[in-house]
Amino acid sequence: MTGGRATREPAAVLGVGMCTPGGNDPDQLWASLLESRSTAEPFVDERLALGAGVLVSRVADFDPRAYLTGVEARRLDRSHQLAIAAAQDAIDALSDVRPPPERCGVVCGIGFGATATYEAQHVLVLERGVRAVSPLAVPMVMPNAAAAQLALRFGFKGPNLTVSSACASGASAIGEGLELLRRGAVDLVLAGGVESLLTYNALCGFLRLDVMSRNVGNPALASRPFDEDRDGFVMGEGAGFVVMVRASDATAMGTSTLGLVTGYGSNADAFHLVAPSPDGEGALRCMRLALDDAGIGPAEVNHVNAHGTATILNDLAESAALTTLFGGRTPPVTAVKGCTGHMIAGSGAVEAIVTLWSLRHRLVPPVAGLVRVDPKVAIDVVSGRPRAIDSGYGLSNSFGFGGVNAALVLAGPPNAA
Repeated sequence: MTGGRATREPAAVLGVGMCTPGGNDPDQLWASLLESRSTAEPFVDERLALGAGVLVSRVADFDPRAYLTGVEARRLDRSHQLAIAAAQDAIDALSDVRPPPERCGVVCGIGFGATATYEAQHVLVLERGVRAVSPLAVPMVMPNAAAAQLALRFGFKGPNLTVSSACASGASAIGEGLELLRRGAVDLVLAGGVESLLTYNALCGFLRLDVMSRNVGNPALASRPFDEDRDGFVMGEGAGFVVMVRASDATAMGTSTLGLVTGYGSNADAFHLVAPSPDGEGALRCMRLALDDAGIGPAEVNHVNAHGTATILNDLAESAALTTLFGGRTPPVTAVKGCTGHMIAGSGAVEAIVTLWSLRHRLVPPVAGLVRVDPKVAIDVVSGRPRAIDSGYGLSNSFGFGGVNAALVLAGPPNAA
């Protein structure tokens, strides 16, 4: 392995890990997606007296003690615990042949960071004064805490970066990890995203933005991307990480791959702080950038994993962009958030992994919660049952507040079943 190369070559994905409401490894989540299983449940907090209430999607069956000592867990925000678990599972998939620590880097996507810890420390200082605040409060809540913890855990001494591009953060982190490999800054990169915003203040803020579903009477139909009756997303939590090397290095190592990251696009709408451009102009440019980076055209894309938040504006804007990109006839489109809810910075990374699983299994899962596709949505949304596809290329979209966009082009492994 050598540094100093600047190429557009793909990155080979050698390991993946995740903690999500739909499952704590890719196969568990894949099964939940194929079954169109919703994970939405009521958020119980006596202070949240906001009429209709709110639903969330939690990471179930997660025990941090499987990855951390009791002392370590107490010193970490829940988001950091999820990040470490997902990253550890991705690292465990590697062989013993690794680059030196100075050639291994971390890129972590974060939208808000350690919200639970920040809120808890704020309550302590109000109720008991300054001496009640933890001396670890600052290193626990600083935005780069997750990336720093991952470098410490694995001894990675290369670039250690935190990407914050709202709901696009996880996809942006994988894309920026690809760029580190291409320019020779690292020989191996751990990249992904994490978020845990299931807290009182955070949920109140999103409710006031009127972007969350109020369908508390029927949680299974609360998060329903592209549905005619959608009314917003369900807040989820989760983490997803991939370990990548240059494709040529994976070949030289004789290492099998889970798939390839072949292209990355990143840009901004510059239209509105929280609303997408109605015609999807920014998303369209972003997808074209990703396809150009991968050296392919729209006709070579066999599957799209949409951002698909189930908000009125986002789904229409993304549909418009996809319709223009593919000339009115899109490949099969799915949206993971019907199952997992919106994991904010975790979503883009998890959805990239799901895209790889679709290409590996040559199958597109249906959108959970989808009953009737909005007639204004002129794309081929998969509903009811999985759809068979050729392996080929997949496109995974992530768009966020601030008008930020990220798109990843992925390819299945040569031995896709």
